Amino acid sequence: MLQKLYAKPLPSSRTGALYNAFSYPTKISPEAIAVFIATHTKPGDLVLDTFGGSGTTGLATLLCDKPTAIIKQMAADLGVKPTWGPRRAVLYELGVLGAFISKTMCNPPPAAAFDEAAKKLIDIAEASVGWIYQAKDPNGLLGQIRHAIWSDLLICPQCKKESLYSDVAVKRNPLRFIDYFACPHCRQRADLDQVEHVTESAFDPLTKQKVTGKKRKLAIIYGQTNGKNWQRKANAEDTAFLKTIGRVQMPKCVPVVKMEWGDLQRNGYHKGISHIHHFYTSRNLLAMATLWEGIDKFEPAIQNALRLLVLSYNASHSTLMTRVVAKKDQTDFVLTGAQTGILYVSSLPVEKNIFEGLRRKTKVLGEAFATVYGSESQVHVFNASSTKLQLASKTVDYVFTDPPFGDYIPYAELSQINEAWLGTITRRADEIIVSPAQGKDVSAYAKLMGSVFSEIMRVLKDDGNATVVFHSAKAAVWRALAGAYTGAGLAVRASSVLDKLQVSFKQVVSSVSVKGDPLLLLAKEHRLSVDRCTRTGENEHIMREVLTQAALEIADSEERTAERLYSRYVSRCLETGVSVTMNAASFYDQVREVEGIR
Repeated sequence: MLQKLYAKPLPSSRTGALYNAFSYPTKISPEAIAVFIATHTKPGDLVLDTFGGSGTTGLATLLCDKPTAIIKQMAADLGVKPTWGPRRAVLYELGVLGAFISKTMCNPPPAAAFDEAAKKLIDIAEASVGWIYQAKDPNGLLGQIRHAIWSDLLICPQCKKESLYSDVAVKRNPLRFIDYFACPHCRQRADLDQVEHVTESAFDPLTKQKVTGKKRKLAIIYGQTNGKNWQRKANAEDTAFLKTIGRVQMPKCVPVVKMEWGDLQRNGYHKGISHIHHFYTSRNLLAMATLWEGIDKFEPAIQNALRLLVLSYNASHSTLMTRVVAKKDQTDFVLTGAQTGILYVSSLPVEKNIFEGLRRKTKVLGEAFATVYGSESQVHVFNASSTKLQLASKTVDYVFTDPPFGDYIPYAELSQINEAWLGTITRRADEIIVSPAQGKDVSAYAKLMGSVFSEIMRVLKDDGNATVVFHSAKAAVWRALAGAYTGAGLAVRASSVLDKLQVSFKQVVSSVSVKGDPLLLLAKEHRLSVDRCTRTGENEHIMREVLTQAALEIADSEERTAERLYSRYVSRCLETGVSVTMNAASFYDQVREVEGIR
């Protein structure tokens, strides 16, 4: 049955309440993992995830006892017949945020109790400070802000006068961004990337210091009055109102915490952001803090679920990282959240109405809780490094894990905005990552990864299996992974590809991306045939083998792309014991010379 499971790409959608409950980088759908767990194990077995992330392996374990129609259909499509029923799972996650999400999602409250508490929390906070989202509509009637667009200011290199980025870098009908600056004052033109952004100094009442950062102005307001949507340019009255909000004393729960910058810091758009609260407008910081402070008034049993709700909207939608994009043939901006995997602040940051957003998010989180509530599976989450597991030897039946991909995502740096509200920041010394900022190169990454796989080898039963999902465009990182598991005494038994049906933002913008994450089935080396353990070969031979198979056997054009074939090449190298020597870029250069490969 395992041969069928690994015979074709595993679909992993990015939809559904469980997936959308909390935005977290490189997530895999719990439904897909559930099929793997239920196929590899039997009820009562112990499952381990050494890189728990936001808890998807734990959720998948709960789903083994409550399989949905989607999961059952996925299993049928793959040709496998899982045995459904409760399992036990242990998750290790170094990150404070990931561990918090995992513990809360895998031990959910009743959906009805959560819905009632969430509505009450939002209503109380809105009754207290909801006035901060008031604004007059174009007819002078008082309405409510749905969201507002702020704009950087640019200074003309010729006349030195200031202009709003939203006025000079955006064209309409259709709406689009342009790459040149045409000064509305002196008519001189310049490349937009050569034009300075205006900065200003202002007193920060929380740090009691002056801060010099990018100068922004409220540019466009989108609101609603009596159920009717409207938009208009910001005016002097709006600016005066912002000053009123700025004079309100912030609740004591606001985290005045220094931002621990690393590989993601950019001097341009992060100028002036030295503390966590600098990622917020005064309006949204006040709304966020009022909500957070209000959670303490609820029963302890429901508090973490409410914290999860507020944090689920926090970094991705409540900060200056929220943004707008211009889509083809659209007459207005398209509203979206923060970009995944980075801490980007655009020149047109968006200020959303947090109360409105949380009301929508409550429904999604409630549906997620209802999906797994009542499962008899047991999930235990440890906020600790997986280099030393608190498990007895040979007690784990199956491992499903998704290790950090070298330098791909600096999780600790990303998570600290949410972690600051939780009161604890992840200790980066133990983070398994390739990071110039942390002084960790590929060899340091390989050493830490080796420690984890040695622990997996120790706790895994002799007849147990481990499924590892991995992604990298760099041969050195693949070699580090292979060295980690082979050094521990594990070898590849089979391989496949995880088909993420929507690629992440970082995959889209990366100059060299990999489409589909190779998925490896590992077993203790003594269980495999001598031929499999000792087989050798050359990279060029493996590449030709993959291309020949694609030309003869694969009709699906999606499977014949250069990006997908690189995943197959890597999988085949690891499966046959051949060292990966080609980076994705060099592989693509060679492959695209072959007719029929995109």
